[in-house]
Amino acid sequence: MDIIKQKKTPIYKNKFLLSGLGATLFASALFASSQFEVANTSIERNSVLTATVEQGEFTITIAGPGVLVPRDVRWVASNVEGKVERILLKAGAQVREGDLIAELTNPELNQKVDELVWEKEALEAELAALKVNHETLMLDMKATLLSTKMAFDKAKMRLDAESSLIKRGNATVSKLDYESSKLTVEQLKQTLEIDKQRTSQLKENLDASFKAKQARLHKLNKTIERAEFQLASLQLKAPTSGILQAMPLELGQRVTMGSNVAKIARKDDLIAELKISELKASQIALGQPVVIDTRTSHINGEVMRIDPAVVNGTVQVDVTLSTPLPSEARPDLSIDGEVTIAKKANTLFVRRPVFSQSNQTLPIFKIDQKGAYANKVSVSFGAASASQIEISQGLKAGDQIIVSEQSSFARHDKVALN
Repeated sequence: MDIIKQKKTPIYKNKFLLSGLGATLFASALFASSQFEVANTSIERNSVLTATVEQGEFTITIAGPGVLVPRDVRWVASNVEGKVERILLKAGAQVREGDLIAELTNPELNQKVDELVWEKEALEAELAALKVNHETLMLDMKATLLSTKMAFDKAKMRLDAESSLIKRGNATVSKLDYESSKLTVEQLKQTLEIDKQRTSQLKENLDASFKAKQARLHKLNKTIERAEFQLASLQLKAPTSGILQAMPLELGQRVTMGSNVAKIARKDDLIAELKISELKASQIALGQPVVIDTRTSHINGEVMRIDPAVVNGTVQVDVTLSTPLPSEARPDLSIDGEVTIAKKANTLFVRRPVFSQSNQTLPIFKIDQKGAYANKVSVSFGAASASQIEISQGLKAGDQIIVSEQSSFARHDKVALN
């Protein structure tokens, strides 16, 4: 018996099979297309910076660059004109009070001091001679006064004797002699008074003349002291201990009186000068705590002065330092400072994204729990600090976000993290 073989339909003529295969291929193409889109928006995980949202006390700070400067800066000024003969120390040297920094020369000043000393010796000799002369004049005047007094006393005794005889009726004394004696006594009395006045006036005149000469000598002594001080000032010495910050002298240079020749600052007494943006400076107040970062150590301090002027868009804020200075601290050291202006308790905050601003709503890429993708979400920010920012809405504690630059993938809503 013959078996009738059933004729098979070719696959390419099977409509149902072709339809199913087409649907499968179309779905695969759609899936591949979606996967290709993700691949186009993928980024390397280590190419971005991420941060975790925290909850707790949020410290609002304002940051600014600055330098450490001495609280007390002493400029050494030249008290005399001269030419630089020697330079013993240069900028950056540690000096102690009294250390010799440089030496000047001034031959004219040396000659002036010698001439003043000679003039002083001559004036002292004149004063000594004047004193002897005054003593001689006073002795002569005292002798004259004594002679007049003796003559007066003698005439007075004669007059008294004649008066006694006349009262007793003794005719040995004539009336003429008696009157003559009275006249002599009166004349000598007046002469004695005049001599006393002359003696007193002579003493005053001699004293005044002597004092005038002494005043000239005193003035000359002061002139000599000034000249000797200037002569000693040719040796430029440190008035205090510290660091020699500047010393602009050169050998052979002519230095004028009053010109600054050295700048000395104490290394152990420094303050910080911060430059704060004028838009943020209004939030800073005296006494606010400050943390100074030297790139190696941190120093605590507080705001001691706020400059009322704005220079190049910044305000200078002076900070007094309250903790011991680290070893690297020195004048003109570049630093960064953060001024704490407020604190908020139980607040959501995160490391500040590079593009974020306070009190704004911005799109942020939040990383999913598996860490494979970052999805764009809208986040509302509150108060901003120097390195952190408050989160008002859109995130919760523990969420991870991308905080680095995202311009290369900002147009996408979802990116893959490789």
